[in-house]
Amino acid sequence: MTSNTITVGISAMIVALFILSMKNRGRNFKNEIVSLGILGTFVGIAMGLYHFDVTNIKESMPQLLGGLKTAFVTSGIGISFSILLSIFKPQATKKEEVIYALEEVVKDFNKNLTEQFGDNFKQLNDAVKNMILWQDNYKSHIKESEESISHIIKELKHISLAKESEQANIQKLIDNLTASSDKVKISLEETTDIVKENMQLLLREANGRL
Repeated sequence: MTSNTITVGISAMIVALFILSMKNRGRNFKNEIVSLGILGTFVGIAMGLYHFDVTNIKESMPQLLGGLKTAFVTSGIGISFSILLSIFKPQATKKEEVIYALEEVVKDFNKNLTEQFGDNFKQLNDAVKNMILWQDNYKSHIKESEESISHIIKELKHISLAKESEQANIQKLIDNLTASSDKVKISLEETTDIVKENMQLLLREANGRL
Protein backbone atom coordinates (compact mmCIF):
# COMPACT_ATOMS: atom_id res chain seq x y z
CA MET A 1 0.00 0.00 0.00
CA THR A 2 1.54 3.30 -1.09
CA SER A 3 1.59 6.53 0.88
CA ASN A 4 -0.71 8.19 -1.67
CA THR A 5 -3.34 5.50 -1.15
CA ILE A 6 -3.20 5.97 2.61
CA THR A 7 -3.40 9.75 2.21
CA VAL A 8 -6.46 9.51 -0.03
CA GLY A 9 -8.16 6.95 2.23
CA ILE A 10 -7.70 8.90 5.47
CA SER A 11 -8.62 12.18 3.76
CA ALA A 12 -11.82 10.60 2.40
CA MET A 13 -12.79 9.38 5.88
CA ILE A 14 -12.16 12.84 7.33
CA VAL A 15 -14.36 14.47 4.67
CA ALA A 16 -17.09 11.86 5.24
CA LEU A 17 -17.08 12.52 9.00
CA PHE A 18 -17.23 16.26 8.35
CA ILE A 19 -20.29 15.84 6.12
CA LEU A 20 -21.97 13.60 8.70
CA SER A 21 -21.28 16.17 11.41
CA MET A 22 -22.88 18.94 9.37
CA LYS A 23 -25.96 16.85 8.54
CA ASN A 24 -26.39 15.26 11.97
CA ARG A 25 -27.85 17.73 14.45
CA GLY A 26 -26.99 15.82 17.60
CA ARG A 27 -23.55 14.44 16.74
CA ASN A 28 -20.26 16.19 16.20
CA PHE A 29 -17.36 14.08 14.90
CA LYS A 30 -14.74 16.73 15.58
CA ASN A 31 -12.70 14.49 17.89
CA GLU A 32 -12.81 11.62 15.40
CA ILE A 33 -11.60 13.93 12.61
CA VAL A 34 -8.64 15.11 14.72
CA SER A 35 -7.88 11.51 15.67
CA LEU A 36 -7.83 10.46 12.00
CA GLY A 37 -5.46 13.33 11.22
CA ILE A 38 -3.12 12.25 14.01
CA LEU A 39 -3.43 8.64 12.88
CA GLY A 40 -2.42 9.67 9.37
CA THR A 41 0.57 11.50 10.82
CA PHE A 42 1.83 8.46 12.71
CA VAL A 43 1.09 6.10 9.83
CA GLY A 44 2.93 8.34 7.36
CA ILE A 45 5.97 8.71 9.60
CA ALA A 46 5.94 5.00 10.39
CA MET A 47 5.82 4.08 6.68
CA GLY A 48 8.62 6.48 5.86
CA LEU A 49 10.84 5.16 8.65
CA TYR A 50 9.91 1.53 7.93
CA HIS A 51 11.19 1.72 4.37
CA PHE A 52 14.16 3.96 5.23
CA ASP A 53 17.52 2.28 4.83
CA VAL A 54 20.39 4.02 6.57
CA THR A 55 22.83 2.19 4.34
CA ASN A 56 21.11 3.45 1.21
CA ILE A 57 19.91 6.92 2.10
CA LYS A 58 19.64 8.12 -1.49
CA GLU A 59 17.16 5.44 -2.59
CA SER A 60 15.27 5.47 0.73
CA MET A 61 14.74 9.22 0.71
CA PRO A 62 11.70 9.23 -1.69
CA GLN A 63 9.85 6.72 0.51
CA LEU A 64 10.68 8.71 3.63
CA LEU A 65 9.45 11.91 2.01
CA GLY A 66 6.30 10.12 0.81
CA GLY A 67 5.57 9.00 4.36
CA LEU A 68 6.20 12.49 5.72
CA LYS A 69 3.92 13.90 3.01
CA THR A 70 1.16 11.54 4.14
CA ALA A 71 1.75 12.59 7.74
CA PHE A 72 1.58 16.32 7.04
CA VAL A 73 -1.31 16.14 4.54
CA THR A 74 -3.57 14.01 6.75
CA SER A 75 -2.83 16.02 9.88
CA GLY A 76 -3.39 19.26 7.96
CA ILE A 77 -6.72 18.06 6.55
CA GLY A 78 -7.83 16.80 9.97
CA ILE A 79 -6.98 20.07 11.71
CA SER A 80 -8.56 22.14 8.92
CA PHE A 81 -11.89 20.30 8.99
CA SER A 82 -11.85 20.33 12.78
CA ILE A 83 -11.50 24.12 12.73
CA LEU A 84 -14.33 24.38 10.18
CA LEU A 85 -16.57 22.34 12.47
CA SER A 86 -15.69 24.59 15.39
CA ILE A 87 -16.72 27.62 13.32
CA PHE A 88 -19.87 26.35 11.62
CA LYS A 89 -21.03 23.83 14.21
CA PRO A 90 -19.95 24.38 17.82
CA GLN A 91 -19.62 21.39 20.09
CA ALA A 92 -23.00 20.27 21.38
CA THR A 93 -23.62 20.56 25.09
CA LYS A 94 -24.34 17.57 27.28
CA LYS A 95 -27.97 18.62 27.46
CA GLU A 96 -28.26 18.73 23.67
CA GLU A 97 -26.58 15.34 23.39
CA VAL A 98 -29.03 13.86 25.91
CA ILE A 99 -31.98 15.42 24.04
CA TYR A 100 -30.72 14.07 20.75
CA ALA A 101 -30.19 10.61 22.26
CA LEU A 102 -33.75 10.65 23.64
CA GLU A 103 -35.12 11.73 20.26
CA GLU A 104 -33.30 8.86 18.58
CA VAL A 105 -34.67 6.41 21.16
CA VAL A 106 -38.21 7.71 20.60
CA LYS A 107 -37.79 7.43 16.82
CA ASP A 108 -36.57 3.85 17.12
CA PHE A 109 -39.40 3.03 19.51
CA ASN A 110 -42.01 4.51 17.17
CA LYS A 111 -40.49 2.68 14.23
CA ASN A 112 -40.53 -0.67 16.04
CA LEU A 113 -44.01 0.01 17.38
CA THR A 114 -45.27 0.83 13.90
CA GLU A 115 -43.70 -2.30 12.46
CA GLN A 116 -45.18 -4.54 15.18
CA PHE A 117 -48.60 -2.95 15.57
CA GLY A 118 -48.96 -1.14 12.27
CA ASP A 119 -52.06 -3.03 11.16
CA ASN A 120 -53.78 -2.58 14.52
CA PHE A 121 -53.05 1.13 14.54
CA LYS A 122 -54.27 1.39 10.96
CA GLN A 123 -57.55 -0.31 11.87
CA LEU A 124 -57.87 1.90 14.94
CA ASN A 125 -57.20 4.97 12.83
CA ASP A 126 -59.84 3.90 10.30
CA ALA A 127 -62.32 3.27 13.12
CA VAL A 128 -61.66 6.72 14.58
CA LYS A 129 -62.12 8.31 11.15
CA ASN A 130 -65.42 6.47 10.67
CA MET A 131 -66.57 7.52 14.13
CA ILE A 132 -65.72 11.16 13.39
CA LEU A 133 -67.57 10.93 10.06
CA TRP A 134 -70.61 9.40 11.79
CA GLN A 135 -70.48 12.12 14.43
CA ASP A 136 -70.45 14.82 11.76
CA ASN A 137 -73.42 13.20 9.98
CA TYR A 138 -75.24 12.85 13.30
CA LYS A 139 -74.64 16.52 14.06
CA SER A 140 -76.07 17.45 10.66
CA HIS A 141 -79.10 15.25 11.29
CA ILE A 142 -79.64 16.79 14.74
CA LYS A 143 -79.36 20.28 13.27
CA GLU A 144 -81.91 19.49 10.56
CA SER A 145 -84.24 17.99 13.18
CA GLU A 146 -83.90 21.08 15.38
CA GLU A 147 -84.68 23.31 12.41
CA SER A 148 -87.76 21.20 11.56
CA ILE A 149 -88.97 21.29 15.17
CA SER A 150 -88.43 25.06 15.33
CA HIS A 151 -90.44 25.47 12.12
CA ILE A 152 -93.28 23.31 13.50
CA ILE A 153 -93.32 25.30 16.75
CA LYS A 154 -93.56 28.55 14.80
CA GLU A 155 -96.43 27.18 12.72
CA LEU A 156 -98.24 26.02 15.87
CA LYS A 157 -97.79 29.47 17.39
CA HIS A 158 -99.27 31.05 14.25
CA ILE A 159 -102.20 28.62 14.37
CA SER A 160 -102.71 29.32 18.07
CA LEU A 161 -102.65 33.06 17.47
CA ALA A 162 -105.10 32.64 14.59
CA LYS A 163 -107.41 30.58 16.80
CA GLU A 164 -107.18 33.14 19.58
CA SER A 165 -108.01 35.88 17.10
CA GLU A 166 -110.92 33.83 15.75
CA GLN A 167 -112.19 33.12 19.25
CA ALA A 168 -111.92 36.81 20.07
CA ASN A 169 -113.98 37.66 16.98
CA ILE A 170 -116.61 35.05 17.88
CA GLN A 171 -116.78 36.34 21.44
CA LYS A 172 -117.16 39.87 20.13
CA LEU A 173 -119.97 38.73 17.83
CA ILE A 174 -121.67 36.96 20.74
CA ASP A 175 -121.34 40.08 22.85
CA ASN A 176 -122.84 42.18 20.05
CA LEU A 177 -125.70 39.71 19.60
CA THR A 178 -126.29 39.67 23.35
CA ALA A 179 -126.34 43.46 23.44
CA SER A 180 -128.72 43.56 20.48
CA SER A 181 -130.95 40.95 22.11
CA ASP A 182 -131.06 42.98 25.30
CA LYS A 183 -131.98 46.09 23.34
CA VAL A 184 -134.73 44.20 21.49
CA LYS A 185 -136.04 42.80 24.77
CA ILE A 186 -136.11 46.25 26.32
CA SER A 187 -137.84 47.63 23.25
CA LEU A 188 -140.42 44.82 23.37
CA GLU A 189 -141.04 45.44 27.04
CA GLU A 190 -141.47 49.15 26.44
CA THR A 191 -143.78 48.47 23.49
CA THR A 192 -145.77 45.99 25.58
CA ASP A 193 -146.20 48.55 28.34
CA ILE A 194 -147.35 51.16 25.87
CA VAL A 195 -149.84 48.73 24.33
CA LYS A 196 -151.14 47.80 27.77
CA GLU A 197 -151.57 51.44 28.70
CA ASN A 198 -153.37 52.15 25.44
CA MET A 199 -155.64 49.12 25.93
CA GLN A 200 -156.47 50.19 29.46
CA LEU A 201 -157.17 53.70 28.23
CA LEU A 202 -159.48 52.40 25.51
CA LEU A 203 -161.28 50.17 28.00
CA ARG A 204 -161.87 53.07 30.37
CA GLU A 205 -163.19 55.23 27.55
CA ALA A 206 -165.45 52.41 26.41
CA ASN A 207 -166.81 51.90 29.94
CA GLY A 208 -167.40 55.62 30.29
CA ARG A 209 -169.53 55.72 27.19
CA LEU A 210 -171.63 52.84 28.36
